[in-house]
Amino acid sequence: MTFSLCATVDGRHGAAVATKAIGVGSTAPFVCRHGAVCTQAMTNTPIGVRTTRRLADGDSIDDVVTALLEDDPDASLRQVHGVDHTGTTVAVTGDACEGWAGDREGEGYTVAGNMLVDEGVLEAVADAFETSADRPLDERLLVALRAGEDAGGDKRRDHAQSAALSVFDPDEPRLEYDLRVDEHDDAVSELERLHEVARTTGADWAERFPAVDIQRHP
Repeated sequence: MTFSLCATVDGRHGAAVATKAIGVGSTAPFVCRHGAVCTQAMTNTPIGVRTTRRLADGDSIDDVVTALLEDDPDASLRQVHGVDHTGTTVAVTGDACEGWAGDREGEGYTVAGNMLVDEGVLEAVADAFETSADRPLDERLLVALRAGEDAGGDKRRDHAQSAALSVFDPDEPRLEYDLRVDEHDDAVSELERLHEVARTTGADWAERFPAVDIQRHP
């Protein structure tokens, strides 16, 4: 199974994902200064890379994903969703994705999953994201991921095996969070622990070593 969420809030973009497979953080979520996208089911990492590159060129995410899938002979096996900096969303679940599979689009966010126990997993993810609007984006993504896990998540095991969280902060500009749990008996819980470590130690590090302007120093 895989379930994931992409969102943009107040100029920050992020993605969170959990799955039964290992190493999901290196293959599924792609976050940049122009938006966030996830590729899953039969994952196609180049779709994520090409989407972020074309977003940087000013293209709309729905146009980009539609065009990439039209040229993909295995599009029926793909699940791709995301949001760009304008709030435009896209969510595509191929007809051949293994059930339960589906997606949701909300205001400034998208949710998708496959091989889930039922559609209640995605409903839980979306509801948790919407009802945590008073919290920062990184926390909202984790709350939503936890809700999906608690709603049943994968139909094949009790807990996700790998999970990831990425959030881009345009004010720096840089990835504020890029956390990955590549293999664990309870990957979502481990991701929550890593986030707490990053959240509590990152401020001290940032004060000692101010962020380098990546526009001047690529």
